[in-house]
Amino acid sequence: MPGKLMFSPDGISTRPKRRRAVEMRIAELKVIRGAGEDYIHRIPLNLQSGDVYSAADNCIETLADAIDILSDIYYQ
Repeated sequence: MPGKLMFSPDGISTRPKRRRAVEMRIAELKVIRGAGEDYIHRIPLNLQSGDVYSAADNCIETLADAIDILSDIYYQ
């Protein structure tokens, strides 16, 4: 439906639809986290103490935290 937000009351009206939306977001975040993990594994050893590695590692940790929070909400 054009013009409707996915998370508006009209966009998702039932609990199963909301749960499915949360499941989809968790899956998407896991894919992004996996790509970040692959990225940091390809950073050469001599650059792993630098800012780029640190930022990527922080991003992965933040994504993991978001996944945990959404999973807690979903499975409660």
